[in-house]
Amino acid sequence: MQKSYLTYFISLLFFISNIAFSDENAFKKNYQIQSPKGFQSFSKNPNTKMMRGWAQKTDKFKMLEDGYDLMGHSNFTAPYTSPNLALQHAKSIKADMVLLYDRQINDSSRATMIKKAREKARKANRVKEVGNLTEIEINDDDLVDENVKYEINATYWVKLPKPTFGAHFIKLNSDIESINGVQIIAVIKESPAANAGILKNDSITSIAKQSIKNPEDLISEIRKNKGKLIEVGYLRGGKQFKVYVKL
Repeated sequence: MQKSYLTYFISLLFFISNIAFSDENAFKKNYQIQSPKGFQSFSKNPNTKMMRGWAQKTDKFKMLEDGYDLMGHSNFTAPYTSPNLALQHAKSIKADMVLLYDRQINDSSRATMIKKAREKARKANRVKEVGNLTEIEINDDDLVDENVKYEINATYWVKLPKPTFGAHFIKLNSDIESINGVQIIAVIKESPAANAGILKNDSITSIAKQSIKNPEDLISEIRKNKGKLIEVGYLRGGKQFKVYVKL
């Protein structure tokens, strides 16, 4: 009797630990923030969408040009993990969009999947006598080979409000010291910057004839001149240009 209780207790602990493990969201566990604290959807009730990503570098610039900004990412290696968990985490952090990537990093075994399905049939007691033929029903779970590992990555995005200027940028640096200006890494479609002809890789050097040394200067001048038609100085291919932008 004591042995039976011990077996039952061990089984119960195993069952509980399995529930806890299955409830752990790998996308949440491996999430890394890449935005300021508290950055989330500007909508009170975002309709979070999930899309299949294809090439992360290309997708990143496309998302920036479409007016999104990056919140963070989840990156881990694991057996098959339900994409619904990525969407679940995206909703919990109030992202507007999650892009999902996965890449199989070892070989799968068809024999393993068939063996798993056969074991399922045996446990269901469908084989009554040795020699009888029994249909093996295979569903989606049977097609998941637990020995197969995937490199999984998800990126989470926020849709920005209508931009005043419409560009994502970084500080310019030389090999020796910081230099004036900020480099445009993406221009938001149909924004004032895009309509004025400013392009990716242009370097903004002045706003309203005020020298721009860093991103903070650019943001400050844009805020100061909101609603105005301003002169923007920029470098393209080593040559200086200027254009007028209506903020």
